Amino acid sequence: MAKKKDSYSMIWAILSIIVVFVIIKFVSPYVFKILLKKDHAMPTPSTLMLWYMILGVLGALVYVSTSDLKWASFLSFMLPTEDDKTKKLLQKMIVIAFPLLLGWFVYSGTVPGTASPVELRIQHPTLLQKYEKMENPYSHVSEDLKLKYIEEGKILYQHNCRPCHGSKADGNGPFANAFRLRPINFTDPGTIGTVVESFAFWRIMEGGPGLPDGSTPWDSAMPAWEGTLTDEQVWKIIMGEYATAGVVPRQREEME
Repeated sequence: MAKKKDSYSMIWAILSIIVVFVIIKFVSPYVFKILLKKDHAMPTPSTLMLWYMILGVLGALVYVSTSDLKWASFLSFMLPTEDDKTKKLLQKMIVIAFPLLLGWFVYSGTVPGTASPVELRIQHPTLLQKYEKMENPYSHVSEDLKLKYIEEGKILYQHNCRPCHGSKADGNGPFANAFRLRPINFTDPGTIGTVVESFAFWRIMEGGPGLPDGSTPWDSAMPAWEGTLTDEQVWKIIMGEYATAGVVPRQREEME
């Protein structure tokens, strides 16, 4: 029995490495979840995973090389055999699996992926000079007329902006999950509540393509509406989105 076990030492070494991988990848996240009393699994960092696997492979190699007999038995597993059908099947599986595994490692290391930009991103870039002195022509009308324009703006907002920014202006539109950089949540007081209306006018008109270099590492998917919407429609949309989000635009500071 011991001789049979020794003749399959390569299989035992491979199985031990697979067991180490399964424990680190799938078992330990839930063990640490319980030990640390978290409400979610604690996945093993990829770098730490790599080091554990290297140690696992080295440990298996050290074990099978502790004696000349074990090392010879380990290497002899791949020699041709006629009487052991199980061994022949396992040999074929190893010969097929090795190039497939190597190809998977090469592919996973070279396939394009997504990563956070290394550049600093400016969330609110400086307003372009041509928009600085713009005023909303509908902000200084009677209250009744202003309410009318706000309702018109809400309708225009739902028709044009809802798919991305959501019916409640919270950034949870039906298309929101399709973007790497999610649409802005206008209900967050740190977004449109911190800018003047002319800034919002600029962002709607020129969209992502009109952002300066310092604000584009994350590739905003905001389209440019210039040429699709009129100036009047955009001003009404701005009024409608502020009302929908429940925030007010920043007021210009008076210069002494």
